[in-house]
Amino acid sequence: LVGSPVSKYYSMVSTLYARQMLQGVENCEATKAGFEFHFAVVLPGGSWCFTRDLDEASIEAAAKLAHGVAISEIAAQDFDACVPHMFCWPGYTAYRALMDLLRVPLVGNSPECMGLITDKVQAKAVASAAGVPVPQGELLSSPSQVPTVPFPFVLKPCREDNSMGLAKVECEAELAPAMAEAFKFDSSVVCERFIPLGREIRVGVFEDESGEPTIVLPGLEYLLTPEHPMRVSADKISVTSEGVPWDDPSKFLSTNREDAPDYRRSICPCPMDEALTAKIRDAATKAHKALRCRDFSIFDFRVDPQGEVYMLECQPVCSFARQSPLMAMASKTDTPSLQHPTLYHAMMRRAAARRPAPYDADRILGMK
Repeated sequence: LVGSPVSKYYSMVSTLYARQMLQGVENCEATKAGFEFHFAVVLPGGSWCFTRDLDEASIEAAAKLAHGVAISEIAAQDFDACVPHMFCWPGYTAYRALMDLLRVPLVGNSPECMGLITDKVQAKAVASAAGVPVPQGELLSSPSQVPTVPFPFVLKPCREDNSMGLAKVECEAELAPAMAEAFKFDSSVVCERFIPLGREIRVGVFEDESGEPTIVLPGLEYLLTPEHPMRVSADKISVTSEGVPWDDPSKFLSTNREDAPDYRRSICPCPMDEALTAKIRDAATKAHKALRCRDFSIFDFRVDPQGEVYMLECQPVCSFARQSPLMAMASKTDTPSLQHPTLYHAMMRRAAARRPAPYDADRILGMK
């Protein structure tokens, strides 16, 4: 399930990630033997098309379908599972819920989970209640609202992705333009205490066969600097002068590009002593369960100079391309079942096994 109905940016991000996934498995005999891929592409504006590949020419040539016609087509095909590759708000929520309605099991997290984690304030409140350390913060509902969090602090739209609208505010003179930029993306803005840079570490979590988040992958550290202490949007996805992602795969991702500055580089596995490993593992597994993640999750943690850990965000999505962060972290283990494409195959089969049972006419009670 690819694309975005709301913006060209997220439509291109989705399609480029999905192409990376497809390129990683299209010559794999085990993938060809076990899986047949079909692509439902949601275009900006909301129309659909169905293709057997993700070439631009194929998408352009495919018949464009209205929403109702496309839903009927998906229902008629009776697919075994859906890999969601949409990264916009409706893609995280409404389109995943649509797959649930059509009884097509999703690989990964439910629309309810995605709605929760995309709301940064709610996600951190739930995680904090479960014992996960988070930065002190508050929710702002107007550009004229005066933050009570002391300087320096970070402003970010409450429901937005890829660090859009993110800014560190050092003093009063920087406040108004930062507020204006953040409120471009959402009607609510998070203001939270800036955690001094020690380290910034991403970890991935997988559930075991019993559904418990027992598999914590080797950490990936972003090598930020005192002069560039936060990852902003340009540090993640490179865009053209028109503000859309480069469609050249060599330019699409900013991190670790050949010409990337030091603060856009990462290392995996990153060195962590036993104490830090234990803190991050505890926080990640608690957050995974509290946020009701499923199959896998990804967390970004800030480690302050004293070694204290703070959850910055949960981002439980994966393109399942070899170069995706989750797959890259998994590849650093020596566990055969966590290697690509074996892990991807397992995720799809696990989702297919969740297919709802047929309606039982004898059942009387229960709401699920």
